[in-house]
Amino acid sequence: MNSKGEFNVPIGSYKAPLICDEDNLRAVSAGLSRVRIECADYRDSESFIDANTFVYFDPPYRPLNATSNFVSYTKESFNDCSQKELAKYIELLSQRGTRIVASNSDPKNTSPEDNFFDELYAKMKIDRVSATRMINSNADSRGTIN
Repeated sequence: MNSKGEFNVPIGSYKAPLICDEDNLRAVSAGLSRVRIECADYRDSESFIDANTFVYFDPPYRPLNATSNFVSYTKESFNDCSQKELAKYIELLSQRGTRIVASNSDPKNTSPEDNFFDELYAKMKIDRVSATRMINSNADSRGTIN
C-alpha cells in the first residue's frame, strides 16, 4: 500500500507467469490444506501463535542508505523503533517455542560497522543470505547483497 492506504503493486507484464502452473498450484493447495495463513499486523497475532506455529516476518526493510528511505507499506512508518518493537515480539514468541524466520536488509552491505540487527537479534541465529536486487534506477547498482 502507499502512504494514502491505496493498493500500490504493479500488475507486471509476464508472457508465461509461473503462477498459472496447474500442477504446482494443486501441489501447493494439497500442502497447505491444513494450514492457516494470516496476513495481518503482527501485533494482532499473539492470541493464536504457539509452539506449533511457524511465523515468517517480512517487515519493511531498514534503509541501507539515505536514498533507500522507503520504510512503509501502509500509512504508518516502520522505523528503528518499530524494528526494536518487532524484535521484542519475536523474542517473546521464540520463548514459547514458536518457529520463526524474519527477513530484513543487512546494514553491513553499506556500513560494515553497523551492528543494528546483530545487536537487536543477539539471542537469535542470524544467517546472512545473498539476494540479487533487480530494481535500481542505476543499473550498475543492481546486483547481489546480503
